[in-house]
Amino acid sequence: MAPWHGWPAGELYTGHCHRSLRRAADALTHPTLTLTASALHGLVSLDRPLHPYDVTLGHRRAVTAEKMAGHTRGYGLFDADVVFLGGQDHAELLRPSVPHLLTPLSPGRARRPAAGVRPRPGGPAPSGG
Repeated sequence: MAPWHGWPAGELYTGHCHRSLRRAADALTHPTLTLTASALHGLVSLDRPLHPYDVTLGHRRAVTAEKMAGHTRGYGLFDADVVFLGGQDHAELLRPSVPHLLTPLSPGRARRPAAGVRPRPGGPAPSGG
């Protein structure tokens, strides 16, 4: 019997809020430029296979800002305009390693109607990883 490799991250999260935000991101950018912020796995591409899990931010196994920084480096996000459509707790894990992070759904932050990742003018295109 072949090992079960899980579901693509883009299909694993089924909550109403996540689905609404995914529809917004899908309408505004290409799916290859959209990442999901997982409390357990950090930043993941929509096609990355994941198994169901029960971890929330603050749990001892939850992602940290340091782990997120490794992911943002791997995706080349340091010099990219990144629009994060998610909660403030996840955004605060990203903020130290993504200087151009826009969080339209977090109170008190810059608000721009966009989604996904867009390279900064003259900067490198985001890379997968």
